[in-house]
Amino acid sequence: MKRIFWAILFFTTLHYGGQAQDVKVSATVDSLRYQIGDWITLHLTVDAPSTYTVRLPATDDDFEGGDFISAGKAEMETHGKRKEYRQDVVTTIFDTGSIALRVRVQYTMPGDTASFISFSPRINFEISTVALDTAQSFKDIKEVMHVPLTLWDYLLYAAVVLMLVLVGWFGYRWYQKRKNRPEEILEEAEPEIPAYVVALDALQTLRERKLWQSGQHKAYQSQVTDILRAYIERRFRLPAMEQTTSEIIPRLAMLGLSPHLVEQVEQVLHTADFTKFAKYIPSSMQHEDSMTVSVQFVESTKPIADAANAPAAGPATLQAASTHVATVDETGSDLTDAHGSEGGTRDV
Repeated sequence: MKRIFWAILFFTTLHYGGQAQDVKVSATVDSLRYQIGDWITLHLTVDAPSTYTVRLPATDDDFEGGDFISAGKAEMETHGKRKEYRQDVVTTIFDTGSIALRVRVQYTMPGDTASFISFSPRINFEISTVALDTAQSFKDIKEVMHVPLTLWDYLLYAAVVLMLVLVGWFGYRWYQKRKNRPEEILEEAEPEIPAYVVALDALQTLRERKLWQSGQHKAYQSQVTDILRAYIERRFRLPAMEQTTSEIIPRLAMLGLSPHLVEQVEQVLHTADFTKFAKYIPSSMQHEDSMTVSVQFVESTKPIADAANAPAAGPATLQAASTHVATVDETGSDLTDAHGSEGGTRDV
């Protein structure tokens, strides 16, 4: 058994040893004398079987005694079952004296994941420092060199100066325009006419036009309710111009107004709805009641503070009131009111 074991060990060592010797690395240099830090060019040659995978030097670990700087383009030639790699590799040495340097090349064999190493023969370099001449005295620092200006330098300076002049000129013009600009006179806003003043003036104007007396029943009822709705909308912030009668009355009742007054307003709105949509012709008493109830509702709900400071009725108030009244043509048919509609479909 011992003979068999030693025989296996011998042939295994012989096999791998022979394979390791199959990769040959050689390096030549142009000189053996350099100063510390000089770049040394190694002419590297690697001869290996064509089935081997060779990794050429590329890091500091691939140099013993030196440091890696760079590597040139590798060239390869095939000679039967072998390949020859040639590459120039630059290294440097930062020690002085006699320094031995060799290059390491790694390779792998097919069917084996292990990595093997082959070294080049050692090259002995003589590395010296920079010689100092102590016999000469120290020299003083040289004066600053003055480079003469070129044409482009003068053009650049001129462009900068011109730009600064233009910026200053435009700034001066802007300042003069702003300084001489007339001050804006803010017109004092006219005080807003209270809603009840507009409504009462509009109702008085409508009374004087005597529409229902001339047979324009629909026009009269439409304008009475439009004035009333416009007043409710401004006074109580309710969208009365867009709501129907059945939507307005519950909202008025929730404001805490007199139930009797709310009931009268509801009757006025219903009378107008019948007149506009059912071709109903109100009686003289119903026309008068619509005007009376509308005036009474406005008077009863106007703010007390506004009533004390209200402007007197005149042309201005009458003109403002006219914007809340629907325009009626000669035949008595409704046109678009100031809010752009008749206030929506209302209950009949």
